[in-house]
Amino acid sequence: MVDENSFVLINFVGRVVSTNRIFDLTDRSVAEKEGLSLDYNFSPILVIPKAGYVLKAVSDSLIGKNPGDKYTLEVQSKDAFGPFDQHLIKTYGMAVFRENKINPSVGDTVLLDNKVATVLSVNSGRVMVSFNHPLAGKDLSYEIEVVSVLEDDKEKCGGIFEHYAGKKADGVSIENNKVSIKSSEELKGYVIESIKSDISKYVNKDFSVGIASK
Repeated sequence: MVDENSFVLINFVGRVVSTNRIFDLTDRSVAEKEGLSLDYNFSPILVIPKAGYVLKAVSDSLIGKNPGDKYTLEVQSKDAFGPFDQHLIKTYGMAVFRENKINPSVGDTVLLDNKVATVLSVNSGRVMVSFNHPLAGKDLSYEIEVVSVLEDDKEKCGGIFEHYAGKKADGVSIENNKVSIKSSEELKGYVIESIKSDISKYVNKDFSVGIASK
């Protein structure tokens, strides 16, 4: 049974309730059925309920569940990505985008003033953007399957690596409390520190972690 310290692998399909549009998923077969892009690493994701890897409502819903359980969870906007804030809508001149070599189109995600924004409209040399999260103000629905609960420390360390690196490690070994992880790509410093911190926090505080890139 899942508790707050468990390492849980889940599959899910996330939809916007008002439109039934899928905004995220882990199941390739569903993506194929819905005609969505397949340029994605489809695989179960790791959730440690107390670690904040996913929405708190999703983490909390896993407590007490068992591998093989399937269920639907509805999350109101206030418990998801918050309300839509009109004050976070801004208008920029097209020159700002040209300076940054951006050709904006409605729906594009762009970086402005070191913040991520979504383009709402492009008219007469003016571009309206929103700094709200794209899912702000939307109620969400999740179809969740509990795939498994990890018990092996190597699998737990590998799961944390994949959570932050976005891909599986090329190898994980543990010997005398030293965790050695191999990566095919060099990782950013903050990613490495996050992996090390979470292995110490959620797997074993006595582990030292080394990450070697090819």
